[in-house]
Amino acid sequence: MEYIFSYLNLAGFFLMEHFVRSGKDTKNMDRTEFDRGSTVFISVVMGIAFVLIPISPLLNYFKIGMCFNFWVSMAGIILGVLGLVIRYFAFSTLGRFFTRTLRKTDEHVLVESGIYGYIRHPGYASDILIFFGTSFGMGNLIAMILIPVMFIPAYIYRIHTEEKMLVEIFGEKYVSYQKRTGRLLPFVLRKATGG
Repeated sequence: MEYIFSYLNLAGFFLMEHFVRSGKDTKNMDRTEFDRGSTVFISVVMGIAFVLIPISPLLNYFKIGMCFNFWVSMAGIILGVLGLVIRYFAFSTLGRFFTRTLRKTDEHVLVESGIYGYIRHPGYASDILIFFGTSFGMGNLIAMILIPVMFIPAYIYRIHTEEKMLVEIFGEKYVSYQKRTGRLLPFVLRKATGG
C-alpha cells in the first residue's frame, strides 16, 4: 500500500508538470548564460531519482537495502503530499514566470505575493519534499540515502545561481526581499546579511 501512495506522489509531480505549469516559456528547456549548468545538474539528479524510486520495491524484494518501517513510510508519503500542495501554490502564484531554466525576460517581475511572501524558492522546496518523501515512502535505504545526497548539492547550487541572477536583475529590491523571506522554509536560511 505504501508503494501505491509513493507512486501516486510521483504521478502527481508529472501531472502537475503537464497540466498546471502554464505557458510555452515555462516548459522551454533552452538555457541562457544565467543557468551556469544548474538545469543539467538538476536534470541528471532527477533522472537518477526517476529510475531509483520506481525500482525500490524490486530492490526491497531482493532484500537490497530494504529498511521498511511503517511510520517512516507514512511520514515520507505525507512529506510528498505536502510537496505537491506547495508546488501547486508555487505554480499558481508564479504562473508563466515558473520556468525550467534560469532566464531573464523583458517582462521579468519580482513576485512577492502568496507563498512567495514567505519563501523565495517554494518550487525547489516542493521538489525536495516530493522526492525525499517518495524515497522514504518506498522504504529502501539506498533511495533514502542517495536521493538526499544528490538533491542537496544540486539545489544548493541552483539556488545560489538563481539568486545571483535575481540580484543582477532586481538589485536592492531582491536583496531586501532576501532579508525578509526564507530560502526554502519561512524564517529559515535567510540571506546571511539579512539576519
